[in-house]
Amino acid sequence: MLAKGEQYQPPTEYLFLDQKRKLRLVSRIKKNIAKFDIKPQDVGFDKLLNTSTEI
Repeated sequence: MLAKGEQYQPPTEYLFLDQKRKLRLVSRIKKNIAKFDIKPQDVGFDKLLNTSTEI
């Protein structure tokens, strides 16, 4: 508060409109992945992940 010299801490974090859009897009994608039972191998993400420890 201003009287105590502390910053105002809102009860919830404020989001800009573009941040809200991105969150909705991510939730929509997650819902579709669950709905169609898509696995990372189906999309090709398994080739992007390098789990080996060889250098």
